[in-house]
Amino acid sequence: MMLTTVSLPALQKRLKKLNWYLIFGGVFVALISFIAIFGPFFAPHDPMQENYTLEVDGLIRTPPYRMFDVPGYILGTDRFGRDLYSRLLYAVRPTMIMVLSVAGVRLLLGIILGMATGWMEGRLGRLLESLLSTALSIPVLIAAIFGIYMVGIEKGLLAFIVGLGITGWAETARIVSEQTRAIKTQTFVEAARALGASDRRVLYIHVLRQIMSMLWMLLAFEVSATLLVSAELGFLGYYIGGGVWIEILDFVTVNVEGLPELGQMLSSSLVKISDPTVLIIVGSIVCMGVLGFNLLGEGLRRQMSQENMRSGNRFGFLTPAIEAWLDDHVFRPAAIWVEENRVVVWSIGGLLFFAASGWVIYKTVYIPPINAQENQLIVSGEHVWASERGDPFGTLHTDYSIQTEPQLIWNVAIPGGPSGRAVVTQNGTVIIGGVEKVVLAIDPNGNILWQTQLEAVPIGTPALNAEGNIYVSDDKGGLTALDPNGNILWRTQVSRGRNATSGPIVDSNGNIYFTIVEDVYAVNEQGQVLWKAFAADAYLEEPPRLSPDQKNLYLKNSVLDIQTGKRVEVPIGSPDQYVFLDPAYFSGADGKNYYRLGHEIIGWQLNGTEVQTEPGLTWDYASTVLFTPFEQGVTPNQLYWMFYTTSWTDTRIVWIGKQNLLIGNYRFPIPNGKLVALGSQDEAYMCGSTGGKVNCISVTPGAEKPTWEINILSREIVVGAVIAPNRIYVSVGKDGLYAFESPQTGTP
Repeated sequence: MMLTTVSLPALQKRLKKLNWYLIFGGVFVALISFIAIFGPFFAPHDPMQENYTLEVDGLIRTPPYRMFDVPGYILGTDRFGRDLYSRLLYAVRPTMIMVLSVAGVRLLLGIILGMATGWMEGRLGRLLESLLSTALSIPVLIAAIFGIYMVGIEKGLLAFIVGLGITGWAETARIVSEQTRAIKTQTFVEAARALGASDRRVLYIHVLRQIMSMLWMLLAFEVSATLLVSAELGFLGYYIGGGVWIEILDFVTVNVEGLPELGQMLSSSLVKISDPTVLIIVGSIVCMGVLGFNLLGEGLRRQMSQENMRSGNRFGFLTPAIEAWLDDHVFRPAAIWVEENRVVVWSIGGLLFFAASGWVIYKTVYIPPINAQENQLIVSGEHVWASERGDPFGTLHTDYSIQTEPQLIWNVAIPGGPSGRAVVTQNGTVIIGGVEKVVLAIDPNGNILWQTQLEAVPIGTPALNAEGNIYVSDDKGGLTALDPNGNILWRTQVSRGRNATSGPIVDSNGNIYFTIVEDVYAVNEQGQVLWKAFAADAYLEEPPRLSPDQKNLYLKNSVLDIQTGKRVEVPIGSPDQYVFLDPAYFSGADGKNYYRLGHEIIGWQLNGTEVQTEPGLTWDYASTVLFTPFEQGVTPNQLYWMFYTTSWTDTRIVWIGKQNLLIGNYRFPIPNGKLVALGSQDEAYMCGSTGGKVNCISVTPGAEKPTWEINILSREIVVGAVIAPNRIYVSVGKDGLYAFESPQTGTP
């Protein structure tokens, strides 16, 4: 067998002819595309999982962790302890979806306006030329910021398409207009017009076909330019899923982020000037994308140059004989077949494109839900407000909304002051405990129906069962049952020398549960103690909560079997995180189980002994709040919320949507505020005391100002409040119970 040898000069000449721009650009773009499509499948960790304490060289350290410091974290972590490698693998896909969408719109506008500018003559032609020159003179970054601001960054992709498309089309339009002017003077165009072809037909049949050969080159340049501008916007704090500046103090604002996306990661990657590692790593990915698409565009431009077209040299590294054979047996027959079957080709190509795009977007946006055992929370009775947190599940959700400012209609003095919130029966009767060992019933007009004396001071808020019986825990470790008319049915002493620390809740079987210091007690409707269980090594001043299926009780980081009181092991998170992150199990108003670990909310379901979890949702809280949430929940619309308050800091509530999108962040400038409820439209009702007045507000997600605000001139503190149809009842220190009614009926 003969071996053909190639001389060194010939090899050097052949290598010199290679289109290295196209080769390297294609490799970089292929790598970026692979990461965008398949990157999340190779991520070793949840990109939102935070690690506040990891072992480094035998010592417990706090984030950020550097490369190779911690096994399994090859690129280290960000400032929240989230795996940087996993976040990068997730970040490329949403960024490329945004960049390709914007580049596609810019390319379409550039081709249409460029052809019109190059073809038109006279006054209209000069007008289009002036428009093009004006667009070219405006800095793209400034125009993008203006466009995003006008649309609103909360609109997500739409805001970026408008912002980056205002002037981004101009460069493509300039190239297309020059090509159109050159083509319209060609002989075949003059012949078509002489035969009677309209301008529209000439543009579509002749001019557009000539320009379409530049489509991929122009698209590559548009993607590169869009990616560069989006990186600049991200560094300035404008990105999908964030870009909202939140005022945390007077004249002090922070930008929020959380979603793994390259723009967001750039904005928060430089924590310390002395350690720019994270910024360099994230910036390298962006640089590789920009460089890759630039090289690809330049390679395509060189490949379509007149010299290559005339010489027929498509590849550069093949011999003329092989290229001639490929041209005769592959490219020319394929071109003829595509021309004859262009409708079928375009249809199949369009279907494949939309199918692939839909699959990528689906995998990016869609979070697989957990199939809850109960799709709807089942509450016994039809009471308006049945216990401390509205329902035994502790969701703080109500089906009512108060849309207009309520007006004071009455105030009833409570002996000794209210012990907690009121409860409201299905017929509107208000039941409330008083510190002077009493329970009162008040009708909707403010008249006292009955007043019953108790053996001890009631603790917290009473609870109602389905028949309207009332249960009150007290400071001597007892539980008292009353009928709807205020007659005492029984009193059970469950503990000696220890007081109750929360009001009770009632399940659908009529069993009552409440806390005494660190223990949970279960009592049946006849007053017999069913079981006692240790819940937490803490002073528990909140009632337990039922799980959505009413098989378990939740109290902080404890899950208790409702039949026996035994602890149920639900391992979510690592034990070393529990001390720092104040974890808590709770039920969502959407009928699912949830777990809060620090500032992250995780959906979960227990299948036998196996725990199935959803990706956690969180927000960039580090520069805004100092402590973990005081309350948390999920609305029926699956809007996540966290409520922050302490005696030293202002009150704050945040709403978070899917993909960690911050929907709203409202600062209530009152320390130690009270969250009243979440309404039917996910609005929050809050109350607080300033020392001179009690202030209650209603605020919708994302609003900068309250929908309405009411004030009570009092130096007493607010004890709590409840929402009823068209009303809000506010318990205030020694002032008693205030009732406010809205002039216009709220919508359920």
